[in-house]
Formats: sequence, structure tokens, C-alpha cells
Amino acid sequence: MQCNVCEFGCEINKYSRGRCGTYVCTGDTIVQDPSMGYLGAYPISIETVPLLHYYPSGKFLQIFSTGCNFQCSGCVARLLASGRPLTHSSLSPSQVVARALQQQCLGVVSTLNEPAANYYIFRDLAMQAKEKGLLVGCSTNCYFTGETLDKLGQLVDFVNVGIKGYSDKSYITCGVPSSAPVFRNISRLFDMGVHVETSVVYSRGNEDDVMKVVEAVSEISPTIPIQIMRFIPFGDAPIELEPSIGEVESLCTALRKHVDYVYLFNSPGTELLNTYCPKCGGLLAEREFYGPMGSRIVKPWISYTCNCGNSVQVKGSNATESFNEEGFMGGYRISRAFGMVHAVLTCLGILDDCKLMDIWEKISDTETLMQVHHMIQQPYSYLEFIRLIAGKANVPEKGEELVSFIHKRLEFVHSLAVENSDHKVYYCMGSPLFALNAGRMENNLVVFSGGMSINKQLQKEGKPGVNVSSSFINERNPDTIFISGFLSRPLDEFYGLCQQYGIHADAVKQQRVYAVPPSWDFGSPRWILGLMYIADKLHSGNSEIDLKKEADELYLQFYGMPFEEATPNRSFHRPSSGIWPRHVMRCTHA
Repeated sequence: MQCNVCEFGCEINKYSRGRCGTYVCTGDTIVQDPSMGYLGAYPISIETVPLLHYYPSGKFLQIFSTGCNFQCSGCVARLLASGRPLTHSSLSPSQVVARALQQQCLGVVSTLNEPAANYYIFRDLAMQAKEKGLLVGCSTNCYFTGETLDKLGQLVDFVNVGIKGYSDKSYITCGVPSSAPVFRNISRLFDMGVHVETSVVYSRGNEDDVMKVVEAVSEISPTIPIQIMRFIPFGDAPIELEPSIGEVESLCTALRKHVDYVYLFNSPGTELLNTYCPKCGGLLAEREFYGPMGSRIVKPWISYTCNCGNSVQVKGSNATESFNEEGFMGGYRISRAFGMVHAVLTCLGILDDCKLMDIWEKISDTETLMQVHHMIQQPYSYLEFIRLIAGKANVPEKGEELVSFIHKRLEFVHSLAVENSDHKVYYCMGSPLFALNAGRMENNLVVFSGGMSINKQLQKEGKPGVNVSSSFINERNPDTIFISGFLSRPLDEFYGLCQQYGIHADAVKQQRVYAVPPSWDFGSPRWILGLMYIADKLHSGNSEIDLKKEADELYLQFYGMPFEEATPNRSFHRPSSGIWPRHVMRCTHA
């Protein structure tokens, strides 16, 4: 039988579960695989979906399952998109609704994986949620058939449509023949009264395509918010595709000539997460970076009408109190937790995605995830995280090999920093004005290396940090500045911003600003290399650390390749972009 959920029209039979891997045929009817359900359900603020013009600061229940009909390189949630059936008891639609009511959420929102892969359970969930007065929405690639889209439009109140590009070529890279159904469906949803926001990924070289996307959305309505997602290369994607924050900010300025609201994500410290009046330019709502594809309000909406009299298109009331997620919770941050588990398993030699999903299911409850969140923030407690994952994977001896490798180097660095110096260090991410939280692993690596982290003096925290003023940096006058290896910035742009913001700390004047190599300071066991990198900079000339030798030993022992052959990107689990010799095919279905 032919599936009518999305435009692929897959044939579903005993040999094929469709492109998503989530549908089966029962008699003359296509149904959801009986094992499918919701893998997670956590309360979040709406800005982490992200939606910026819908019930600002509202608390919603985020849900996700597995499966997707697209195959996009560098997908932030690739394994959740793989469509593997769940082996443990998942949440049913009625259980999700009960949890949303219990947690006093305004509604439920499907994220991380594509709802077209779970259409029938999402449909059931939406109907049950509406009966209880809950709002319903989703993040989607919107590749539905017209028939399904009309039904979906009657069930959802809001959507964030992820647009891959304007040209068919941009969709072909995801294994999709045409972009036309997406723009058709956006227009149809908007006409049906569904609140629509759109996101489009900008990777270096596709500027013209992004511009055409914005022009096409503008023809539907210039009031539809456009979210520009700066491409972060995960998976096999090369780091050369990652545009700098400065490059994307320039593009966003040009895009604002076509639509009223353009926002920039994955770019810590940018002011382009704020809402400005399209008529007079006045600041209406101020936000800051809040993890991958997320934001949070720091200056709430006072009114949806600007002082100039212009009304801003926002639907729903502004929450009187913002909801703050704990640990990994909130939007796509949960995918980073997944990536950290994946990173350890890779070093343990477990490359089978099916096994990874089994282990994730064992630790994905809220209590264990909070435990993990605390473990990964300190060098020695991270070793317990390795032991936890190795135990769940039934390979404790391999876990001890990794622990021993890291522990030996921890002892060496500790010997260099027996007496903490007064060398002051500032750790930022993406911008000199975005400081990493005091308790983050990166700042604890600085302290472990013998430095004095000025980030420890922060009086507030965010995810993974907060915006600070130039005076915070100047008054503490750091001797050295490190830029995160996760979301970085070219040094020339960084020094230019320091001049622009009036940052004249000794680290800037003496050009002691260092960009940590990709994924060497957080998220992966490779942080041990980041620790040695930091120690080498703080004890310049006295550390006797041979970073190339250390990197080679780690890469050869745990990744099966010499470091010099690696072309790293921002992935936690992969040591290299492109074709990695030890890479295996993901779990697939007949």
C-alpha cells in the first residue's frame, strides 16, 4: 500500500516500513509501528523550540520520538531521526497529555524528530490534547501531502518549519527531490490561521539560496519570523561549511530588507536574537543564546505595540514568569546529552547505532540525566560518567582503559599546577561578551591547570553561559582568554569585536587569546587534550607537553586513526568529518 503522509508516497508492505522506518501494513490499512511512542517528554520554554512570537516565555511540554523522512548531512539529531523502534516502554499520547496537565504546561510541542514519521500517534495526541484545552504544535520539515496537510492544519496551533533552502538542489542533498511542497504547505498553514515561524540553515556558500527563501516567505507574508540557523558541522559535515558569526550577521542585515523579523541562532553574544520594531528599529524584546537552536528572554515584552505605534505580530499572552529548564532540558540541548553518551561509546569501540539507542533508553530518565549533567562538569567526576556508560554497555573493562588513559594525564597536569597561580583566565563562547557559566567543565579545566578563572565571579548563569558587559572583563583584566571549541569565532573577528566593545584587558593587548581546537574542551573524552592545551598555554615553556604526540596516542588508541589524518568538526562522537575508517552504517530496516 502507498503511504499518503508525505510526498514520498512510500510503498508499505511486509518488506518495507517506508523511508521513515516507522509504518507497517495491517490488512488493508497503514498504521504506526506498534512499538512507536514518545521517547521523552520534558517541560521547556517556548523560545527553545524555538518560537519567538508565540506565547512568549510560555511553558510547553517538549516531546520526541524517532524517525524522519529526510536524510540531512550534519543533522543535530541524526539517531533520533533514524526511525529505530523503541525497545522499552515509551509514552503514549494519553500519558503525554496527562504529564502536560500535571506540569501545568500551556501545551505540547513535537521536536527533534520529524512528526511526519509519527503522524498517526501525533494526530491522536493532538486530538486528546485539544480536548483538554492544551495548545499543540511541532517543528517540521513540512513535506506533507496536501491532503495530510489540510488535516494537520486543523489539529495544530503553531509550527516551526525547517526550510533546507529554496532550490531543489538544496533539498536533493537531503534525499528530497523538490522544495515546492514545503513552500506550498507554509502558505496553506498560514492561510488556515496556524501560527507559522520558519527556520533556514545558512552554511557557507548558500547565501543566494537563503536570500531566495526569505523572498519566497515574504511573498506569503513579511510578518512570518525568519530564524537563521548558523550551520554547525556535526556528523560527517566538513568544518569549512561553518560560517563565522560575523558573516551571518552581515547576511541577516541584508535579509531584513525583505521581511519584518530576522533572528540569528547558534551565535552566542549576537544582538540579532532581539526583536526590533520593523518600523522604527526600537528594541522590543531582548534575548540571549540558550544552547543549540535556542534562546531565552532577558528583557521581556512590555507591550506588543511599539512606542511609535506600530503593532508587532505576536500571538498569545506573555508569561508573567519565565520557565527555566534544568540540566540538559530545553529544546535541542537534549541532543547534546545524547551526543556526549555517543562520544564515550565511540571511544569504547561501540559503533552500532542500535546499541547506542539501547543505552540511551537506559539513562534518558530525568533523574539520571541530571546525574550525568553534574558528572560531566569536573575532570574526575567525568571518569565516573565513563564508568556509568561502560557499565550500561556491559564493557566495564573498556571503560577502565579510557579512564586510565585520562587519569594518567590528569595526574601529569596536576603536577604542573600544584600551586595555583594568580594567572587570570576568561573563557567565552563565540563572542567576547558571552561568558561560560562558572561551573562549566571549561572553567574547571582552567582551575585544574593552575589558572584563576574570572568566570567564577559570575553572579548569574544561562545555558551554557550569559551575556556580560565589557566592564566585567576589563575590571578583572584577564591575562589569557580562551574561546570555546564548540562554538568558536575566528581570531581576527574576535580582536575586532574587542576593539569595538572597548575591551582592553592584558590578554587582548598582548594577543593571548586562543581558540581551543574543535570539541577539545567539552562534550567528548577529547577534553583531556583540551586540558593539556590549556595547561600548555598557562605554563608556556615549562609544561613539556607534546600535544601532537598526546593527540596521536588518543586518536590511535580510541579512534583507530592518527591525529594528522583527522579533519575535525564540532561533532562530539566523531573524531573526523568525511569518511571515517571505523564508521559503520546506521541501524536500518527492511
